[in-house]
Amino acid sequence: EIKSGDEIGILAEAFDDMTEGLRERDKIKNIFTKFHGSVITDTLMDQEDLRKGKNCDAVVFFSDIRGFTDFSQSRSPEEVVSMLNSYFEVMVGIINKHGGVVDKFVGDAIMAVWGAPNSTPDDARNAVLACLEMRKALAELNEERIADGESPIMMGMGLHAGSVVSGTIGSNDRLEYTVIGDTVNTASRIESSTKAFGTDLLVSEEVVRKTEDQFLVTFAGSTKVK
Repeated sequence: EIKSGDEIGILAEAFDDMTEGLRERDKIKNIFTKFHGSVITDTLMDQEDLRKGKNCDAVVFFSDIRGFTDFSQSRSPEEVVSMLNSYFEVMVGIINKHGGVVDKFVGDAIMAVWGAPNSTPDDARNAVLACLEMRKALAELNEERIADGESPIMMGMGLHAGSVVSGTIGSNDRLEYTVIGDTVNTASRIESSTKAFGTDLLVSEEVVRKTEDQFLVTFAGSTKVK
């Protein structure tokens, strides 16, 4: 803080203003990152035109908690939120660790994507690794819940790979970065089919093809989805 009327004082004031501006920018970026993730935040901050999209190949993930409706109706709001937050904290950390981007939460469901906005040759492999680690992490979380007298959490996971449209969608007052297309819809249907097939994880043939022989897979069956 230099207070003088000469060039040094003017320069000092400009420097202070710049410092405050950078501090506010970092604060906004940190808040924005909590909602969209660091990769999405960096991508959007580098774009002059936020409302544009692009075609890309991606791997889309959906998960869902089994019996969540019954659970939420028999628990207090505080218990429901506490359970969801502890569950999301574990699952989101694993998705981020393996290079995925959480697109959104839909109640108790998680939608995540690998390959948008930036793709890598290992997107499918990383997505499957994340699912396998989430399976192990849920077992550990359930051990803690059972020890505390709580009921275990059961979930279903679905993966599908294909072309999507990624971009910022919405109005001038409310925008959301997301991916859309048949690949997204099919991934959601695959996750829903885990109940019928009696498993916690289903991946499509496209995902198996992209991961080649890196994982042991079992053919679950075929079904027609809406």
